[in-house]
Amino acid sequence: MANQRYLILLSLLAVQVSLAKEPTLIIQPNSILKSVGEGAYVSCMAQVDDADLVTEMSWTAPDGEKITNNNENSVSTAEDGTTGKLDLVITKLRERDVGEYTCSATYAGNQKLEAKIMVESFMEIDFGDTPLHQTLLIGQEGKIKCTPMAKPAPIVDWFKNMIPLKNGDNHIIQQDGILIKEVTEADEGTYRCRARVSALGSMKQMEIQVEVNIPPVINIPPQNVTGREHEEAIFECSATGKPAPEYSWVDNNNVPLQNGDDYHMNSETGVLKIMNLRPEQSGEYRCTAANSAGEDFKTAHLQVYTKPMVEEYLNLTVQSGNNMEMRCVVSGNPPPQVIFKKESEPGNYSQGINADDRIVVRQERDEEGREVGILEIEGVSRSDDGLYTCTAVSEGGVTQRWGHITVEFSPTFEEQGTTVQWSWEKAPVNLTCLATSIPNATIQWYLRNQEINANDPNMQRLEMGPRGVLRVNPISSSYFGFYTCKATNTLGTNSLDIELKEAHPPGPIISSKVDKKTATTISWILVDPADDGGLPIQSYIVEYREAEHTWEEAFRHVWNKGSSYTIDNLIPMATYVFRFAARSKVGDGEWGGEKSEMMPGHAEPEEPLIFAAAEMEIPYSNHYELQWEVPLNNGREIDFFQIVYYQVKKKGEEWEPVGKKTTQEVPYPGTSSYKIEGLLSNSYYKIELRAHNDIGFSTPAEKIIKTAHDPKTPTGNGSGASVQYSSIAPSTTALVHGTFLFTVCCCCLLCALTAATMY
Repeated sequence: MANQRYLILLSLLAVQVSLAKEPTLIIQPNSILKSVGEGAYVSCMAQVDDADLVTEMSWTAPDGEKITNNNENSVSTAEDGTTGKLDLVITKLRERDVGEYTCSATYAGNQKLEAKIMVESFMEIDFGDTPLHQTLLIGQEGKIKCTPMAKPAPIVDWFKNMIPLKNGDNHIIQQDGILIKEVTEADEGTYRCRARVSALGSMKQMEIQVEVNIPPVINIPPQNVTGREHEEAIFECSATGKPAPEYSWVDNNNVPLQNGDDYHMNSETGVLKIMNLRPEQSGEYRCTAANSAGEDFKTAHLQVYTKPMVEEYLNLTVQSGNNMEMRCVVSGNPPPQVIFKKESEPGNYSQGINADDRIVVRQERDEEGREVGILEIEGVSRSDDGLYTCTAVSEGGVTQRWGHITVEFSPTFEEQGTTVQWSWEKAPVNLTCLATSIPNATIQWYLRNQEINANDPNMQRLEMGPRGVLRVNPISSSYFGFYTCKATNTLGTNSLDIELKEAHPPGPIISSKVDKKTATTISWILVDPADDGGLPIQSYIVEYREAEHTWEEAFRHVWNKGSSYTIDNLIPMATYVFRFAARSKVGDGEWGGEKSEMMPGHAEPEEPLIFAAAEMEIPYSNHYELQWEVPLNNGREIDFFQIVYYQVKKKGEEWEPVGKKTTQEVPYPGTSSYKIEGLLSNSYYKIELRAHNDIGFSTPAEKIIKTAHDPKTPTGNGSGASVQYSSIAPSTTALVHGTFLFTVCCCCLLCALTAATMY
């Protein structure tokens, strides 16, 4: 019985023991997997009968360090007031924070409790600083870089132009990219770098643009350039390369050139412009073409030429007959050539002996290294006097200077005018003597080989040289005769005789003859008097009277010599007496050539004068402007002009009419022109013009014209109109030429209608 009770007690005790809780620590969640940078929260709770008996509760990091309750740390602990509970807080997961964390505590003073949790991280695929645009250098070893990062580590695949890439002799796929042993242009293109992580089920890719760079090669190097001082020079430099190279220049002192007042450089085209050139800028210039793959350079030389300078060129004075040497000293770079020219002559002198073998040109260098042009003239003559040009010519330009050669010679009278002077009625007269010489001459006067008396008030020296003027007041015949002008300079003396004569009025007219006579006009032919009195005849005087009148009632008319000697407004049928005299500066001569003439009666007008009568071809194809001079009317007023025109053709030496004549009348007084219209082009016309008064018609003035060619108007054959036009030309007399045009048009229309009916 006792055993039975003992067994029952043991059973109850076992049940009691089995129903009691085993003290443990519970971590929730039981594992952590977070991406780097994310936060994590873990709770550690004691599972015991009496939570108040839990003490020394803490978290230990993977490195064994206790984790404190410090919010400033990325990993810390936290309590929320629950007994037997301690939380782990990771604000931003770092790779070093990954590992096994331990939560520990003491229960009931002696029982150690512990629980662990693994905190793991993963990292999404990240290409980091992999460049989207990468460059390779042609011919060199290069790498296309792609460094994707992930956790777990990614698998990397490569594609080019969508085609998978494999390892080859020249291309090796490495962990951080593709190694290319020798880059070619074919390696340029678009590459795809693809990263994948199976554990995460992640995949990312990026496109990488690869450009193969080619170092510059200057294919158009700068050429040597020459330029003139103060002008500009241009260097051109061009290179191939990829990317397009940029250009830079350095000058002859190896100083980099910048854009400014003296230089303009285009870094994209390689053109260098040097402005306002100076001699010190001569030298070597270097063009450098550079890009990211390298650089190339070439040099060229600039030579700045200076404009020649004429440093010495002097005027010269030399006596006629002597030898002379004219020197022109010049300088410049390059050394100039000296050219001489006489301004009054067309061409330059040539080096050496010239066509005029007295003249020799040569060039030499003086002790200062300057070029000297020398113009030598042997036996200088007066023709050598004048202005001479010294021209310095080089590639640097042209410079001119002028110098004068003055040739001295003894006096001459080559510019002297008349050697005869006249005086009348004791009028004073100036005797002028013009001496030509270098240097100027002085003048002395002699009368009949005796030097004039300086005290004679009737002979006064007004100018003494080189123009000598002697005023003579010839109060008696002793002052007339030969005066001698003696000109003297340092080279010699020369003399000239000037005769002073006494003048008188002209003698009587020798002869007068009627040239033309109309009812109201008379024209004369006059013969000069045998004695003109010493001075030229200037004009003629005529006096005329009717026969029954005296000379006191006579009319007077003066004609200039050489004009038309015509008297008009005379009375028809009247008898006139005419006498004539000559006039000069001295006065009027004696009357002579007296004649009596009876005027004719009234008559038809004189023949009119057609202007431009000698011109046959006219510039117009269908009209002509006829103009004329109104003739004398022979005592009866002109009342109209008659114009007759018609086509003609040449037959032998004669002009024959073609078709009928057209007549027009132009009233007068009125216009002295008429426009003939309705002419055919390329045709000959004869025009007859007559003046009319109440007695009758004048003789006709005639003119042949040829109209111009015009393809738009009817035409003749060049020597007359075609039959179809001339056969219908009407004959009409009208004051208005429009009547004729209307008739022609009507006839043309009638012919056209008739022809249409026939066909």
